[in-house]
Amino acid sequence: MAESKSGAGAWCRNRWHAARTSLTDALRGPGEARDGLLLQAKGAAAATVAWCLSSWLLPANVTAFAPFTALLALQSTVYRSMWDSGQYLAAMAIGTAVAAGFGSTVGVHAWTLGVLALVALVVARLHLLGGQGTQVPVVALFAFVGGGGRIDYIGPLVASATIGVCCGLAAHFAFAPSPHTATARHRVEELTARAQTLLRDLARTAEDKTGGEDEAVREEDWPRRCEELAAQAARARAALDREQENARLNPRRPWDSAQESLRRCHETVGMIERVGTHVRSIARALTYEPRSPSESRRPFEASVSADFAASYADLLHATAEGLELLAPPRGPDDPDRLRRRVEDAERRYAEVAATARSDRPGREGEWPVHGTVLVEAARILEEIKHTAGLAPL
Repeated sequence: MAESKSGAGAWCRNRWHAARTSLTDALRGPGEARDGLLLQAKGAAAATVAWCLSSWLLPANVTAFAPFTALLALQSTVYRSMWDSGQYLAAMAIGTAVAAGFGSTVGVHAWTLGVLALVALVVARLHLLGGQGTQVPVVALFAFVGGGGRIDYIGPLVASATIGVCCGLAAHFAFAPSPHTATARHRVEELTARAQTLLRDLARTAEDKTGGEDEAVREEDWPRRCEELAAQAARARAALDREQENARLNPRRPWDSAQESLRRCHETVGMIERVGTHVRSIARALTYEPRSPSESRRPFEASVSADFAASYADLLHATAEGLELLAPPRGPDDPDRLRRRVEDAERRYAEVAATARSDRPGREGEWPVHGTVLVEAARILEEIKHTAGLAPL
């Protein structure tokens, strides 16, 4: 009992801290937190106005639909609000048509209610209206049970929903969410910085291998760090998708210049995701230690040798510096310096590869793993060159 109370207390404290942080961020300046708070305020105002209008113009038994549809119409972006509202009105049209058809022909009975529900559910499962398809059976049952499928009830019901949609969209257009390209760029810059840190830490892992340090902790840590990078990339891509959607139908859209910035951000996220897969492969190879005795090992069970790891660490440091100078998504401040750094990294790659090939006759078992990490490093360099628009060297 004490543990459950402690857990509930911790949950409440975490929720309170999250709410306070969100409110602080909203008051501090423009951003997602302020947009979320403004969306809630718009929802409350739109629902209130919709209810007042429907209560003034329509019968009392349909007024509940107006505030409901006003809240439904208010999504995170104007485009999403328009799309969802259109789908909902289409779902309402289908649902009320089904209810009117059954009510005017066979009447309200238990068996007709069952058939109507079955038909409406089948229509909903066709996914013709996206996420709003589930509203078809809801509206159909409401119109059939509440009004017997009568036109004198369905008409005010549709009018109430239309009032709610109009109030919600009016609130959204009057105070449309502002664009936040700077926020999106900042997230991508943080993602790039994490990828740079992974490359530098990977180089230090190779250096530690030269010193013979125990790699057990790193072996457990690298998969988690690569997963965190992938998750951060997914969050950054979702933020970019929201910003691009926010550009559509938005009356506050100085987006002609911002679209190019968001396009570069998308390219950067894709690059970092691919770099993350290469880092994962390199980390697996650098931290792999065979468990079988050396005399019984198969060729592919060799680990990276200490002398190879020393030269490979320099290559990773050079690659990390190239990614830093690339400075995505803004682009390199000094393209010539970036080109020189990439050329240095490629020369370093050629030296490490030549050394590995010259040692191959005496170390046949090590060549597969050495070749693997060399290929992965070369692919990272290619990603940097491609993103920077550098011509093949």
